[in-house]
Amino acid sequence: MNIKVKTALRAILIGATVVPLIVVAVVAAIQIFGFSQNMISEEAATTGSAMSAGVSNVVSGYSDSVEAFAGMDFVNRSINDLNKVKDDLDGVTASLKSGGKVLDLVVSDSAGGVIYSSKGIAVGTHFFALDDDSASKTGAFVSKFFPSETTYGADVFAVSAPLTGSGSGFVSIVSDISAITECIGGRYFLGDGYLVISDETSAINFAGAQIGSNAELASAITPAISQMIHSNVQDSGEKYTSTTYLGAYGKVKNTDWAWISVYPAASAYGAVMPVFIVGMVIIAALILICILIMVIATQKVIDPMLGMLKTMKEINSGNHNERIDTKTMGKEFAGMSNVFNDMMDESLMSEVLHKTISDISDNMLFEWDFAKESMFVSENFKNKIGLNVSGATLNNGKFLDSLMDEDDSEKYKRDMNTLFKEKGDVGGEYKIKNAAGQEMWVAMRARCITDRLGEVLRVIGVLSDITSEKNATLKLAERASFDFLSQLYNRNTFEREFAAELERSVGKKVAALFIDVDDFKFINDRYSHAVGDEVIKFVADVIKSKTGETGFAGRFGGDEFVLCISDPEQVENVEVLSMDIIDDLYAGYNSPSVKTTLNIKASIGIAIYPDHSTDGKELVGCADAAMYFVKKNGKANYHIFVPEDNQLEGNHSYSL
Repeated sequence: MNIKVKTALRAILIGATVVPLIVVAVVAAIQIFGFSQNMISEEAATTGSAMSAGVSNVVSGYSDSVEAFAGMDFVNRSINDLNKVKDDLDGVTASLKSGGKVLDLVVSDSAGGVIYSSKGIAVGTHFFALDDDSASKTGAFVSKFFPSETTYGADVFAVSAPLTGSGSGFVSIVSDISAITECIGGRYFLGDGYLVISDETSAINFAGAQIGSNAELASAITPAISQMIHSNVQDSGEKYTSTTYLGAYGKVKNTDWAWISVYPAASAYGAVMPVFIVGMVIIAALILICILIMVIATQKVIDPMLGMLKTMKEINSGNHNERIDTKTMGKEFAGMSNVFNDMMDESLMSEVLHKTISDISDNMLFEWDFAKESMFVSENFKNKIGLNVSGATLNNGKFLDSLMDEDDSEKYKRDMNTLFKEKGDVGGEYKIKNAAGQEMWVAMRARCITDRLGEVLRVIGVLSDITSEKNATLKLAERASFDFLSQLYNRNTFEREFAAELERSVGKKVAALFIDVDDFKFINDRYSHAVGDEVIKFVADVIKSKTGETGFAGRFGGDEFVLCISDPEQVENVEVLSMDIIDDLYAGYNSPSVKTTLNIKASIGIAIYPDHSTDGKELVGCADAAMYFVKKNGKANYHIFVPEDNQLEGNHSYSL
């Protein structure tokens, strides 16, 4: 393992020196070859533009001639009376052919049909150098190249012009392409570069061929020949680069031809290869020297570092008493190691103190280590909660959240998410079940420990058992909400819950039953207040038995009760329900105190939401008014509120 570490460290140190040299070599190579390409392309553009000028001059000479012929009277008259001017035409042709490049003089009618040809092209034959576009020309124009044209048995091109006299047709000069190749053949730039002249289909002087197909040229260079022919590039040239050739291209003046300067890429690279090889040899030598220096220089650094790493590994595996041996180290590493040993001594002492505090504290401690992915809990945590924290993280369902019901678990997870997001601290109270199945309340406080970059290293938390305090608080809250004697809601709680029920019941009916025990004062006076309390509990039990799953009841004081019915079926049969309550009460209560059965009578007033009111207090007031109607009319009965009930004399027992 030490050999691997030593090799890795040396590789890192050497790489830090060698890699920049390699980068320099690569950049230098790119610059050298890039400069070579750019220089050749510049020279190709300049040379191509200059060499194409000779081709342009040849074409211009032919253009001047045909334009002069196009205006001559005898040429125009040949369209209608060839015999009278044939001798003149033959004389002109003989003069043109004397140079050896002009092969024919052709006069054609407006449709391109041959009128005169010194070469003997049959009259009426369509002249090959004219096409549909010729009729639109107003001056001299140049044809494409015609390889091995059958009439002449040679590679030719033609320069034509429309007749400008009385005739309507064209006059054309047919020339051997040697007039072009002599301008460019055998002329090279930078040793191996040469010029190609191309039309849409043929290429002159490419790869040693006098004339060939553009397909071969187009496959060797980019952009394609068609792009060169039809582009708007000027005759000064546009650069191109391919894997095979470097160069430039442009337009030949006064033609639709393109000139293309071609330079073999291999020659370009070969020209700079000696410089490149020399540079690479120098850089390789520097790399070898750097490697040798690094191997020698790092020997005294790596061995002490390996010793330090070995000790750190021992400490990390749990042997916290291990320390770095500084006897064989140099002064610098010995100083560093002594600082590390002192830090480990302090850390060990802190760990001992931490464990001691956790053991003697009533609070339960836990710690989550992100790097090690391990959970530590104090002994009293294990004893009180009994949770196996193997494989647990803070919120993966295997820690405290595994001991909670769904609501508390969701609250706990939200708190953990807040803790991780804000990287601060968080607290909360939760009800859990320990390993024995006992319910307990805990208060948690957790805090993130972060590094200098703000990344979370650990989460440290404290749990306190607050079961006693929580139960006491819950009992106080329960007492504040319920009537002690009847264990029904007290008046304030009922009114609050009733208002909430009406808000939830929009679109459906809710019934309020105001129940008053008849002659309750008589029971208190005759049998004592203790028996009266028993009767109150009995009445409350009967009412609770009728509330159903969604109803609830409250005691408003003395012998007055209010019942909320929200079940649709019970509301529909509220009169039957009221009669059942009256009957069950009248069936009697067997008092153990006076050993007698007391037949309890009650008057019930009924109000319906939203028929009688949409306000909770007003609805209870309506039920009270209806109950008062029963009191005035015989008691021991029920009555559904009507507006006239509010006109009864006397005070209602319920006030809004």
